[in-house]
Amino acid sequence: MKNNTLRWIAVVNSGESPNINRNVFVSSQLYDTWMTIKNEYIGNYYKTNLIRAIYSLATTPGGRSLSTKNLEIDGAKINYLITPQGDVRIHFLAVTSDNTLDNTDQSSGLYRVRIDRITQEWTTDSRRLRLMDYNHRWNNAHYAAVSGSFEDKEEAGRLLIKHIVPAYKAALNPKDLNIGNKHYSLFWQNRDHSTKSNSRKLAALIQQAQANNATINWLVHGEGAGTFAQALQHLIEQPSVSRLVAMQNTLENQSVFFSNPRGKNTKEEKLKELCETAGIRWLGSKHNRMDLKNPDARQAAIDGAMVVGSKFTVGGGITGGLLAATGFDKVEKAIASVHKTVDLLSPNLAANIAIISGFGLLGYIVGTDAKKHTSSYIRNVFGVKENTWGNGHKHWAG
Repeated sequence: MKNNTLRWIAVVNSGESPNINRNVFVSSQLYDTWMTIKNEYIGNYYKTNLIRAIYSLATTPGGRSLSTKNLEIDGAKINYLITPQGDVRIHFLAVTSDNTLDNTDQSSGLYRVRIDRITQEWTTDSRRLRLMDYNHRWNNAHYAAVSGSFEDKEEAGRLLIKHIVPAYKAALNPKDLNIGNKHYSLFWQNRDHSTKSNSRKLAALIQQAQANNATINWLVHGEGAGTFAQALQHLIEQPSVSRLVAMQNTLENQSVFFSNPRGKNTKEEKLKELCETAGIRWLGSKHNRMDLKNPDARQAAIDGAMVVGSKFTVGGGITGGLLAATGFDKVEKAIASVHKTVDLLSPNLAANIAIISGFGLLGYIVGTDAKKHTSSYIRNVFGVKENTWGNGHKHWAG
């Protein structure tokens, strides 16, 4: 009778680092595959993502089971079993073609954005990358951007440079960008900003740079702030895994600036706290006060409107008409609804509510001559609509 235990080789050992409480074994047939992944992950963030997944099995693998489980991540497939002893046995481990194919579509991932020396336009390469070029620097740092909502990666690449320059104005001279073969790295997201898949890929990209001890200046735009926050959360929640993957290097060489963060859990206070906990340098954040999808701008709107809004109910004139248009009988109800449903409303209805609650606009007609301030009032209303539901947020840069 054969001794089946001889077929398994430990690749992660319980106790080799704090919180690593399970042994992870691969079969002898998979050992060469494991060693290839381990030796090459620093040069491939898909494989970095895979390494993180395997180390994670040693910390939080789930309940024991007699049947195998499947784990699919971008670029790899894992089939594993948790033994009665609590060890993890990987029966199948494969790097898929997802991280080797050159893409010409809008797949989420890492791309290079370079300046065309003839047209002076910033253009996004069609080929997905596995590694940022850390040796390419502007003033001693490589620059990388995480995209928010754009029509395509080409638009993102063309416009995000306009966010990078003002964010890092102390280090960058816009005139110098036209000299030499300038480029920056783009983590493009095709409307997948809230998925764990993208946040884990971004965490792997951050850790890949960390393992290489690279100096990176990040520009995180719009909805990309939520992805970046989730990525940092992955690193924070599994410190032992993060230390092992990063080869004990810290994040002190990486800095981040948030340009008009949008979406859930992207308040400036929360983002700053996450950065400080993870150990990445916080350089700042600026928000567009006309964008109701920015939580700090929305809260400021609510706070400002509450000062005057609580005094009014449906009545005559402009105020009453606007309130009636929204279907609310009190300003307080309209304001509360903005806070909860701004992302779900149609632009037309939302614009009406924004008129009531947004950015002190009600102040234009409260206690003043409404006719005198109508044009300024309407301009601000259209500004809210364009920046919240239109394209204004793409172009705005603090």
